[in-house]
Amino acid sequence: MKAEACIEEIAVADLGERYGALRIVSPRADTAMMRSIQKYGQMSPVVCVRSADGYELIDGFKRLRAYRRLNRSLLRAETMEVSARACKAAIIQLNRSGKAITDMEEAMILQSLHREDGLMQIEIAALLGRHKSWVSRRISLIERISEDVQQDIRLGLISASVARDLAKLPRGNQRATVDVVLKHRFTTRETAELISHMVKRPRWEYQTILASPWEVVEPKQPKPVGLGARLISMQSICLSVSSGYKKSSPEERGSLTDLIDRAIGAAEEAVQTMRAER
Repeated sequence: MKAEACIEEIAVADLGERYGALRIVSPRADTAMMRSIQKYGQMSPVVCVRSADGYELIDGFKRLRAYRRLNRSLLRAETMEVSARACKAAIIQLNRSGKAITDMEEAMILQSLHREDGLMQIEIAALLGRHKSWVSRRISLIERISEDVQQDIRLGLISASVARDLAKLPRGNQRATVDVVLKHRFTTRETAELISHMVKRPRWEYQTILASPWEVVEPKQPKPVGLGARLISMQSICLSVSSGYKKSSPEERGSLTDLIDRAIGAAEEAVQTMRAER
């Protein structure tokens, strides 16, 4: 593929996003990319293939979205001529080294090769240079998720980690669970806690659980401020000092006698004040 590739400037309006359906949108990553382009410009070319209708992008979707938001007209692109199957394989191969692709995105690509292109799992494994069991696990992951929830994943409404938890639920119960998660703006931890509780209960209880999710999800406690923050800091410091003191040599303790006495005095005064005011 590399031998056939060349670098050229292509109009943003001429780039198709057919393969963008196999990637997950991250608003936060998109914002970071736009800021990077504003500050440094385009650092590396996007990758696309020539098609009958023009060009199809296979790598660089965040850069394309950033260019559109910034109203820029030309993108530097590496172009090549390969088959649709090779395009999908290239999406994984181009991103694998930098870990820029999630296991959920890999699953969507493998599912597309299997369902849309008609490749057997062993053929996909050979195409990507991976073991058949790897392909099977990835496809199994995405096919445990209902189609409408898959669309939420692609749009970045739910994260890949949340999607992995949702895969533990029956497909028919995933939509209602996602709606509750989005409505209450649950964190990844809270969502995992909710789903963990659900899978332990019979399915007929799911509707009741989702109607009052806070009964099983422990809200994240707010970070202490003011005196509470100082007390936590004091606890951490005391534990650190105790550990350091035990590890220190008699000679080192002797050289720090004055500091040790001052620390003990301050600690005793704090303890007496807190006990007296309780």
